[in-house]
Amino acid sequence: MRITNRQTRVGHPKFEWSFPCDFCIIIDTRENDALFKRPVKGLKVVRDKLDTGDYSIRGFENSITIERKSVSDLYMSLGRERDNFVRRIERMGRMERTYLLIEGIEDDVLSFQPFSQLHPNVVRSSLASIEVKTSVKIHFGFPRKDAERWVIDV
Repeated sequence: MRITNRQTRVGHPKFEWSFPCDFCIIIDTRENDALFKRPVKGLKVVRDKLDTGDYSIRGFENSITIERKSVSDLYMSLGRERDNFVRRIERMGRMERTYLLIEGIEDDVLSFQPFSQLHPNVVRSSLASIEVKTSVKIHFGFPRKDAERWVIDV
């Protein structure tokens, strides 16, 4: 992937993404409210079933994955659905490049949430455990366009 720089009419540089013709982001068919609702010039995005994660790159589905969580989904995954989430993280940990993208600001994610009885220290220690025990890297992305940009950059 290459970034090109073109001058705009007012003299400010305008950056545009340039992708190889076969570069394709895959969004899992089960992913609700997926990123990339608006087309990105030159980027091919398709919906397909992924065995692990919510996003990957065509041809690298078994080695690169991104699992995306909203704050409420993260709290549910670390609470009531913990066993299932741990299995998913373990599967991700066997892959070459794996990421957990949390759609929220870190300070907000690690604060008391009115919709959950889960203590923020449980969330903090669970996320630290994921990073220490697995190859899964954690990224906080907010707002949506920043999360989309980060997925492309990875």
